[in-house]
Amino acid sequence: MPTGFLQVMVTTQTALPLENVKITVIDSTTSQTLESKTAYTDSSGKTPLIELETAGRAYSLDEDNTTVLPYKNYDLIIEKEYFIRGQITGAQIYEGETTLQTIGLMPRPTEFGNEFESELNRGEIQKLFTTEPDLQEGTNDYVLQRVVIPQTVTVHLGRPDASRQNVTVPFRTYLKSVAASEIYPTWPQQALRANIHAQISFVLNRIYTEWYRSRGYNFDITNSTSFDQKYIHNRATFESTDKIVDEIFNTYVTRQYNREPYFTEYCDGKQVTCNGMKQWGTVDLANQGMNALQILQYYYGDDIQINETNYIANVSSSYPGTALRRGSSGENVRILQAQLNRISDNYPAIGKQTVDGVFGANMENAVRTFQRVFNLTADGVVGKATWYKISYIYVAVKKLAELTSEGEAIAAGAYPGYPVRIGDRGLNVTIVQFYLNQASQYVPTISEVALDGVFGSGTRQQVINFQRYYNLTADGVVGPATWEKMYRLFLSIEDGVTTPPQTPPASAVYPSSPLRIGSSGSNVTRVQQWLNDIGTVNGTIPRLNVDGRFGPATQNAVMIFQSEYGLNADGVVGPLTWNRIYAVWQDMTGDGLI
Repeated sequence: MPTGFLQVMVTTQTALPLENVKITVIDSTTSQTLESKTAYTDSSGKTPLIELETAGRAYSLDEDNTTVLPYKNYDLIIEKEYFIRGQITGAQIYEGETTLQTIGLMPRPTEFGNEFESELNRGEIQKLFTTEPDLQEGTNDYVLQRVVIPQTVTVHLGRPDASRQNVTVPFRTYLKSVAASEIYPTWPQQALRANIHAQISFVLNRIYTEWYRSRGYNFDITNSTSFDQKYIHNRATFESTDKIVDEIFNTYVTRQYNREPYFTEYCDGKQVTCNGMKQWGTVDLANQGMNALQILQYYYGDDIQINETNYIANVSSSYPGTALRRGSSGENVRILQAQLNRISDNYPAIGKQTVDGVFGANMENAVRTFQRVFNLTADGVVGKATWYKISYIYVAVKKLAELTSEGEAIAAGAYPGYPVRIGDRGLNVTIVQFYLNQASQYVPTISEVALDGVFGSGTRQQVINFQRYYNLTADGVVGPATWEKMYRLFLSIEDGVTTPPQTPPASAVYPSSPLRIGSSGSNVTRVQQWLNDIGTVNGTIPRLNVDGRFGPATQNAVMIFQSEYGLNADGVVGPLTWNRIYAVWQDMTGDGLI
């Protein structure tokens, strides 16, 4: 009798794996339970392959066959204590093929009591009973690495799967239509501002997580209020709301210490209720004297803050464009390592690894394991499909598009492109303050500062203290060298450093002027040696003659390094390139790679 295979993967509705789930297989034709085919899920939520009888393969290859089904149907019963029993009808099995069935189980609310709490700690309960949209097999979520105000937004005029028109409109045009469609322009000023802040953050969250485009759609958001915000194309808008949009369109809501635009779920609070902001409730709160931020904090929590960005651009996808594999290095590898580490909290078979930006044997094994768990080709190479799947699962386990989002750490690492100094406000100042507070745990001369996004005299003094400790120019301005050092220190703390970091040796301190074609001396010798050591690991930097002379070969090696590590590839060793070369070399020598 011909056979095929079935594998079942069971998760919670938040995409967390469920272990020891019982899978009962029933022959759909005879309604007979196949006791010998009963299976249980492992720690990754997957069953072993279940071999099942089916029709011959030839029936599926015969276009004239109209009498015999080319497959056999099986029904499945999915059972686990404290969860509502799941049922699948008509899983199709073909000869020689493996059918993959994914199902998310819902918790049984009546079981959420003392007996259940005695079995699991409160953290596990929260994970299991926090719901979010079902994560269907074959969809992809990924996370852009910075918050961008898009120049335009593409809106689908209907439900996601409806055959409707897409329109691409300027970002502010979209926001003005939403504001005019969702709220009344006669509402109090602070109520209007709170609602528009929420509307901005909502659409930016959709863009940041590529919520629709990663699922194969060619739009950013819909106008269906069942899924998104109400948008009416070419509708009339209102001066009062238009003025607010023009003023605050480049702001968004975040949680403290998080960088992603917060998923500001809201509803009218009258005909429809939800767990987020009640639009009509904002009117009452504004009339009580609350400002927009206080209203947002009332609904979303005291740690809500409003950030501002001047980064306005076309939005690109996060996939780097080429596959990453053993020997690759750079920021994209670091991103993958951090995401795989977080995923491994819920899929422990993947294992942990050092977040160093170097794609080594340990990472290759982790990628292979991930690919096996999620039914991808287990080649250890992160191509487009694997990249998107890693990002999809990462979004799922961190719930970045939900009110219960675990959040993305604000310490993104990328220098903003301009110095951060006294008088500045916003997210980049908050990041600097966050770095300083992390450093204060280990550096005795640095004190904590208020995490308020305002670069005042207190923040400046602690920046000066940081710079003095690390032999940087003590001007109180966070330029590329200071930012890079703060970021490297933050990474060392995240990687588990528990002793105070030491002042770098004199040989590692930037020489105060850039190295370029024509430079010579001991500093050039150091750069050449560091690049040679790095090249023995990543294999892409050509070996240099360590002669202390900065010629075309050294310039080329520097440009290759800069390209791989996301720096401006100008072939000049300025403070940012010097510090990054030294940091990568130090990581490799410290980890025993060279």
